[in-house]
Amino acid sequence: MRKIATALIIAVAMLTLFSPSVKADERNFLKLSEPKDSFITSSDKVLVTGETVPNTSITVLVNGRKAGEAYSVGAAGIFLTQVPISSKESIITVKASFPSGDTETASRKVYQLNNESELPELGSLIKALRTFLILK
Repeated sequence: MRKIATALIIAVAMLTLFSPSVKADERNFLKLSEPKDSFITSSDKVLVTGETVPNTSITVLVNGRKAGEAYSVGAAGIFLTQVPISSKESIITVKASFPSGDTETASRKVYQLNNESELPELGSLIKALRTFLILK
């Protein structure tokens, strides 16, 4: 009876250790936190942040062109960089090359305004909100 119980405990331990659900956190992933899609800015630089698997190589592209050199993410798996934009509409793409050899990409559209008059409905919205907040 002890041998059966010991064998059962070993079998359960082996299944737990080598189960795919236990190792799910080790799968390749790329999470792009910033910028949000359709981000609007008047700046000529955009902050790009995110998270991925440790020791992954990250390449950032703006409108299909490399924005600097690829770099390796550390043990925490967090990346942060700033990239220049120069057109009214830019597509920022982050390419992750994982230690396993697989790759994954995430893209966001970013809009650059030269001045606030390019988006008059935003000014009208701000005025309406101010009026609402003052009257309330």
